[in-house]
Amino acid sequence: MTEDSRNSELRLQMMQEMRAQNFDMIRFASYRTACKLRFVQKKVNLHVVDIWNVIEAFRENGLNTLEPQTEVNVSRLETLVSSLYNNLNKRLPVAQQVHVESCSGLLLNWLLSAYSVENIGKIRVFSIKVALATMCAGKLMDKLRYIFSQISDGNGHMAVWRFAEYLQEVLALPATVYESPSFNYTEGLAATIFTGNGKVTVNDFMDTMMSDPGPHCLVWLPLLHRLASVETVVHPTACDACQREGFSGFRYRCQKCHSYQLCQDCFWRGRVSGPHANDHEVKEYTTYKSPSKQIGHSLRKSFRCVPEKGRTNIPRFPEEPEKTLNLSHIV
Repeated sequence: MTEDSRNSELRLQMMQEMRAQNFDMIRFASYRTACKLRFVQKKVNLHVVDIWNVIEAFRENGLNTLEPQTEVNVSRLETLVSSLYNNLNKRLPVAQQVHVESCSGLLLNWLLSAYSVENIGKIRVFSIKVALATMCAGKLMDKLRYIFSQISDGNGHMAVWRFAEYLQEVLALPATVYESPSFNYTEGLAATIFTGNGKVTVNDFMDTMMSDPGPHCLVWLPLLHRLASVETVVHPTACDACQREGFSGFRYRCQKCHSYQLCQDCFWRGRVSGPHANDHEVKEYTTYKSPSKQIGHSLRKSFRCVPEKGRTNIPRFPEEPEKTLNLSHIV
């Protein structure tokens, strides 16, 4: 078996394992997509590679000097992803280090399946940057600032046509996990997000992209980051549907049924008990606190389960073009 065939087989195995998780039973497209991409993210160990390390890998491998539409061959892409994991191992204890060859092969094959230009084994530089910057670890705000640096002009204003290309590239990610019917790219999509003719600065961009809810086609993106933040949160209570105690992840509390609470698995899949019904309004919680201190997001009654719009404190950034960051100190 050739190395390419082996990597392809590993990717197919990963997708089979993903199907075995029954994510397709999740009623809400945004949560379903986020869960699937989180599964892939962890399988290829990008959940332990920070955005700054990804940017440094781009610099180390010369991608920062290439035009976005330049096509990179498999050999150069393999060198890039291998450097990601080799540098990761330098930061990890020996017992936690990843297998560079298998991780690189799996990630490489997954990227090729998503972005290969006419299936000839080449990927555009911009595709690589968007995919890795989205799927790695790190704050969403930092990732979006990096994306803005890639789609803005010399005056620090967003180029709408470049934003359209970004949408096309980032929406290829849901397609890899069979969610393109819910989140697909269409011509003119960018104009529905930034409708005015004014100049879009970094602060305008961040305000729009990080609003709650944000652009409809990208509602899965902040969820992907929130999923990661609640995986280890344990709620010291029982789910009223499955009776499981001390469950982790999100917790949902019905606003109609007294003290009725659900774990994320039951709520996402519509499992209920007693008088509770799926059309009842619920609140989503990421922590367990006393009722007076609970912080939740009201969920709209829509099949995509988009949180109600809330106030987000987004830092303000200088609107003039920023100097290139010196990342040489990052391992």
